Amino acid sequence: MKQNRIALFSAFLACVMMCFVSLAQVSAAENETAEKTDAEGWISLFNGENLDGWKIPNYGGEGEIFVENGILTMGMGAMVTGITLDKPFPFKTNYEIEVEAQRTMGFDFYAAITFPVGDQGHTTFINGGWGGSLFGFSCINGFDASENETMKLLTTKNNRWNTFRVRVYDDRIEGWMDNEKVVEYPRDENKFSTRFEVEYSEPVGVTNYCCETQIRAIRCRELPKTEK
Repeated sequence: MKQNRIALFSAFLACVMMCFVSLAQVSAAENETAEKTDAEGWISLFNGENLDGWKIPNYGGEGEIFVENGILTMGMGAMVTGITLDKPFPFKTNYEIEVEAQRTMGFDFYAAITFPVGDQGHTTFINGGWGGSLFGFSCINGFDASENETMKLLTTKNNRWNTFRVRVYDDRIEGWMDNEKVVEYPRDENKFSTRFEVEYSEPVGVTNYCCETQIRAIRCRELPKTEK
């Protein structure tokens, strides 16, 4: 009987210790997230020093990628060049991703953002495709940005910094350039996917096409569910 009590007490102590360890791990994870969140709620995904937390997919014919003086450069390749997040992305809906980038060479999309749309799939915000002017989401219901309702033509210029942003709400997705909302599309009963050229960018990635890109910031944050 005494041995049984000792065994039960030992098991109880082991359970208590496991609970303390689990709580400590959760607390550490929360503290780590809090340290990466600024006063406006932004979580930096690019540290300005190296590619920690990112991987370089083998798209085929991609350009050189390196970080120098706080700037991430994606060199001009034969087709797609880009980076893909190599750690869990904290959001699926009610969030935004922001990328500060400029095109320094070439004439096509230079900071296309691939992102998750809830559990409906992924899509890509194309900025400056088809010679530098086409904006939209690729793909929606199987049609890329040049073939669906989100297509919009805008002027882009080399050696000019732009801020590109995608916002995902429960009912819609949005694409922004600087302070202008460029495109918007409802989520209900629509299917979202990526073109084969950027499929390796899922779940979150930034790509260019036949051009050279410089990036100085990539970040994300949660959005209020009620925001319109």
